[in-house]
Amino acid sequence: MAETSIKEGEVNQVTGTNTLKYPDINSCLSLTAVFADNKRVGGHAVMFPAAPQLNLKQICDYLIANKGTSNTLIIVGDIGTWNGNWSMLDETKNLVINGRKVNNAGELGPAMGFANNILKDTIVCDANGSTYDVFFGFEGANRVYWCVDHKTNSICATFGKQPW
Repeated sequence: MAETSIKEGEVNQVTGTNTLKYPDINSCLSLTAVFADNKRVGGHAVMFPAAPQLNLKQICDYLIANKGTSNTLIIVGDIGTWNGNWSMLDETKNLVINGRKVNNAGELGPAMGFANNILKDTIVCDANGSTYDVFFGFEGANRVYWCVDHKTNSICATFGKQPW
């Protein structure tokens, strides 16, 4: 099975049993819409995008445009830092999605029309301040997502592998 990476400020999608990878999540957010047919559509949001990186609004617009039948958005990353600085960041302080003002990461999914909005903050992982690679793939026939700590090269023990 192939692996597709979504780097900072990028969007992409995978189908089938291919693995979707978000490399180097530190203060970033990975946003992933998951589908019953194993498709995953995602974006890698950064707090301070530099051209040609997409900003959070553009990533959300991409997810909305490719939402299709997905009901679930999974956000993994430094959610606490984003939420703690939401009103000050150019990316977020005036963020409006589908005509709705968004005030924190937890409101992104509902504003985009996702019934299920799952948030996993990497701050709960053991190596505070580390960088993580986030994966959406398979373990046998099971659909799972997980993050791997760059410092220890181990899966975040706090939330391990989660079903998507």
